[in-house]
Amino acid sequence: MKKLLILLSSVLLCSHLYAKPPIEGDVLGSNEFVADVDLSLISLSRTGNTSAPFIYGSQNMSGIYTPFSAYLKDTQNSSDIRSGIVKVGLGIRYGILDYIEIFGNTSGYAHSSSLGSQKDGEGFRFDFANVNVGILAALYKSDTLRIIIGDNSDIASNTLFDHSKAQLSYLKGHTFLFNLVRQQEESFYTLSLFYRLNLAQTYKDLRVKNGDEFGLSALYQTGKDKAQGFVGWNLVFKDSDVIDNKRLHSNAFEGFGAGFTLGGKRDFSDHFGMKLSFDFMSYSIGYNAFYSQMTLGIYFK
Repeated sequence: MKKLLILLSSVLLCSHLYAKPPIEGDVLGSNEFVADVDLSLISLSRTGNTSAPFIYGSQNMSGIYTPFSAYLKDTQNSSDIRSGIVKVGLGIRYGILDYIEIFGNTSGYAHSSSLGSQKDGEGFRFDFANVNVGILAALYKSDTLRIIIGDNSDIASNTLFDHSKAQLSYLKGHTFLFNLVRQQEESFYTLSLFYRLNLAQTYKDLRVKNGDEFGLSALYQTGKDKAQGFVGWNLVFKDSDVIDNKRLHSNAFEGFGAGFTLGGKRDFSDHFGMKLSFDFMSYSIGYNAFYSQMTLGIYFK
């Protein structure tokens, strides 16, 4: 597995300078800074229960959630939704005193969607998605082990209603994190427990609350010098969405999600690198949805 991950990371070209790519889920060192730009191609599909927005959760250990297109109908469980999405994301990370990291993200996306057999009349369009701000704090930090807690909050999020009506909301989502990071030579093992709290949104006379989520993520990062490969798994339990104070699913959990991420990073110099990753997530039980995502990014540090 280790050789496979190093091979995956080597698809990003070689360099003559040596620096370690940023580690996901860990706190940056004092005065360390990372800025990244990501371009993602995403395929999204959902069967039934299209009365509430689909909230996509990133698997990069920072707790970022993005609201994608919603098509609210007069009746629930009305139809299927399929979307092709091109997403652009910007992110920054900054370390303070070796024990605290603050970070922020913003994103927008262009998309073309269909509802049932009907294609969205707006065609291919671009929308602002969200702005997130978060903090990670190391409760314990040694050469081989870190215990980290964190929070990532949606400062602003933009959700589409009725095919094209944009609704901007503030502080409607919060993700709480508990990370364990274990280092062994050139390898990092990260285990993350997380809880996503979604608050209710209103649109005209409609009140929508996406179901809360909690779950477990594991990420294995390994490499040597400037190259790094990674593979991760994600398990999520999702509570029921609520429309006008009515739960769309009567069981304790509306959905169970399972997914994985796979990719690599490579530093070209002490201050510049690239990354390539593939992510997949599938939900079942009463919430049937999946997404797949290919991301190419650059980062500066």
